[in-house]
Amino acid sequence: MTSSFVCGTVCSILATYPMTAVCALLFRFPIPFGGYASGLDAVLPSLMAVTVYGVVFGGFIVQGLLGGVAGVLARRHGGPDRRRVWCLCAVYALAASLPGVVILAVLDKIIGPW
Repeated sequence: MTSSFVCGTVCSILATYPMTAVCALLFRFPIPFGGYASGLDAVLPSLMAVTVYGVVFGGFIVQGLLGGVAGVLARRHGGPDRRRVWCLCAVYALAASLPGVVILAVLDKIIGPW
């Protein structure tokens, strides 16, 4: 159970980066001191921004906890097959990283302009 929690945590934190890049490419993502950016030019700044949000503001703690829960769920749904558990863990952790990224992308709609 512990290994599934750790796997989910790591996978979720790592999955935050590609999810952020996709969000910035297709929708938008907030860049510190730069406002919202979108498109191909926003991908690299968004990756730097997610590092700032994750380290400075504690976003990686939230992403890690969500990923850990996803890892435990994967363990419960995967049964005795270890390979299936690891695959489910990666998929569930990828899905667990999505809410944090989307919330940042629409934060101005939730709390107003900042």
